This record gives sequence, structure tokens and C-alpha cells, in this order.
Amino acid sequence: MLISIQPLDMPDISACATLSAAAFATDPHTVVKQLGQRSYDMFDMTRSDLEKNLKRQNSLCVKAVDNRGIIVGHATWVFSDGDQKRASTRDISDGESGVMRRENSASKTNRLQARSDEATNGDPIERLQALEEVDMQDWLNNLVSADTPCMLVVGLAVSSDHQGQGIGSALLRHGNAIADERRLSIWVHSSHQAYNAYRKAGFETRRELMIDLDDYAPRPPRDGESTMMRITGQLDDGRWGQYVIRYMKRQPGSN
Repeated sequence: MLISIQPLDMPDISACATLSAAAFATDPHTVVKQLGQRSYDMFDMTRSDLEKNLKRQNSLCVKAVDNRGIIVGHATWVFSDGDQKRASTRDISDGESGVMRRENSASKTNRLQARSDEATNGDPIERLQALEEVDMQDWLNNLVSADTPCMLVVGLAVSSDHQGQGIGSALLRHGNAIADERRLSIWVHSSHQAYNAYRKAGFETRRELMIDLDDYAPRPPRDGESTMMRITGQLDDGRWGQYVIRYMKRQPGSN
């Protein structure tokens, strides 16, 4: 499929948020999280993230556009070093320079652990959210070096109607080329389904978080809802299944 990679701008946000919401509508992990008492709306979250990242100098947001001018994918990277700026001439005021708001002490980890403990007897989705936040903060504090500049993939989605056509790979190649030019490694917090795309793009798994979705889902899956067995074409077993979040790293020049 013929596409072009172009800068993503404010007028593109709504289309990209709609695309992300549709792309993750069949992701079992997302479906389970949407069963919680608190809203977990992919459209709202994507819109908010893009609005924030477009105001930062240390981020890069792009869209994949087909020959009809339709957005069929988008991706965002953040540079960990405040001295690394986006490859753009746009004059936008500087935003937060930390990688995904990395905190320098153990205070956030302790706070998140306390939140996890508090959620033990409450909403099970809150327990899942707290578990993932603690694990992500530990990854940022202990695996992603604060002293070595790098890039992080903080968002990537491909239209549900155009998956499997090389769009995700094209977006990753765009980021990889920038990283190679600057001799930067790239980290990503990969969803279960995106693992193979990142692996083919030169990323290697450095850490995994195994999640039994049934331990947190407030109810079993219903007919037509996505489960791990269904999305892999296997006979449904009435469970949500095991989901793996992978923390992956790509060294400069890989693939």
C-alpha cells in the first residue's frame, strides 16, 4: 500500500483518536480495562496525549497518509534528553523534558504501590491499573538509563481496516531512521499484539509483565467480545486469557 509519513498537527487529532479507539476495540486488555468503574476511553486518552505531545519540543508526532489523503496510522516518540528536539522547524513552547514524567526518587513507586494496596478490596481494574503503573515506573527507573539519551515509542496505531499492510512497519522505520541518525536507542512498552511488528523492526525484549486478565476482569467474556484465544484463531475456552506486556529495546543500526 502506498503511503506517506507526514507531520501530525492539531487538526489531525480527532481523526487519529478515532482511529486508535477503533484499533484497540478488539484488544482484550483494553476491553477488560473498560469494564472498570472508572472511564477508560481510548478516544479521550489518545486525544489528550496528542494534545500534550504536540506542545512539547522533545516529541515527534507523525501520521501515515494514503494516496487519497486519509490518515491510516499515526505514531509518537519522545526524546528522553531535553537537548534532543523534534525534527521540525515549528516554534512550540517547550514542555516537560522527562520521559513520560519520570520521577527521580522512589516517591512515585511508593505512592503507586500504596494505591495498589488500597485497591485490593475495591475495583479489580484499579488493581490492574496500579500493577501496570508500578511496573512501568520500575522499568523507567531501572532499565531506561537517566544518563543515556534515547527515544521512546509512546503511541502507535494503525487503522483497523488497514492492518497487515505494512503501515506500522513504515511508521517504525521512520522513527528508527531518526534514532540511527542520532545514534539513539529506542524503548517501547509493547502491547501483546504489536510484539511481532516491533521484533521485526529490530526491537528485543528486555522485560515482560504477564497478566492473567481473568484475575482482574469483573465478569467472564460475553459472546462476540475479544479474548486472547479468539484473536489468535483458537477455540474459545470461556476465558479472557493471558496477556503479555513487553518492554523492548532497539539499538542504533538494528535491522
